[in-house]
Amino acid sequence: MLPDPARSAQLVARCLELYDAGEPLTPAGIACELMDLPELPMHCPDHHVLVPLALLTAAHMRCARGRDALAADLNTAAKRAGEVPGGLCGNYGCCGAAIGAGVFASVWQKTTPTSKSGWSAANAITARCLEAVASIEGPRCCKRVVCLSANAAAEAAPELLGLNLGGTQNVTCHHFSRSRECRGTACPFFPKNTEDKA
Repeated sequence: MLPDPARSAQLVARCLELYDAGEPLTPAGIACELMDLPELPMHCPDHHVLVPLALLTAAHMRCARGRDALAADLNTAAKRAGEVPGGLCGNYGCCGAAIGAGVFASVWQKTTPTSKSGWSAANAITARCLEAVASIEGPRCCKRVVCLSANAAAEAAPELLGLNLGGTQNVTCHHFSRSRECRGTACPFFPKNTEDKA
């Protein structure tokens, strides 16, 4: 199953609203705003689109490339990430949220498969996100891997892209009751865990 184009359009529109509000947010903070859209299910491949959109919005908030440039980047990322099907995490060992971070790096740097620069950084961001995702055993949780990928990409961006995305954020999940597969306190975003770190 592929991401829903109608939902991708809603995510793009919400990113532009957040950009227009003028308050810089972290990638994880933007991702949480997007995951709160009532139309977004607990688990679905739309999360693969959500990650690059959140990262691009954070990048544009800090680099002032302008709203039109953001809209163009968001649409390019939504199209690319819209080709990433669900179930990759368990069936192929490559989480779509981490791939979404690679989409972000490629779009931000304007890299292609034949680029001499930026190609390595895009793959390295994906690898850092996959490492973060793999730090917690399954089963899958789209909300968890989005937050892990957003934070891992934000941590890696200064080194790999020379870009400050606003840092990581210790977010608290409020979707856990919707997931039959929630790992509870084994997840760093479970309420008890984030309260302990506050």
